[in-house]
Amino acid sequence: MLRYVFRRLLTAIPTLFVIVTMAFFLMRVAPGGPFNQERGLSPEIKANLEAQFGLNDPLWLQYVHYLGNLLRGNFGPSYN
Repeated sequence: MLRYVFRRLLTAIPTLFVIVTMAFFLMRVAPGGPFNQERGLSPEIKANLEAQFGLNDPLWLQYVHYLGNLLRGNFGPSYN
């Protein structure tokens, strides 16, 4: 029984990795950005927000930060 649980956990890890990777890259290939719909934002404010959230970083670095935040349990700001 313990071997079965261990084997299932080992197969769950790559599955979760693939799902997380697909979610990250699907969000990045979507047209536009998170601040494109904000009306009245000056280009300077938009550039500052993109720099603050790391959207100007290379894609591989954004992915590494994303994985690191997920492993630490940091899922971003709460919108309560």
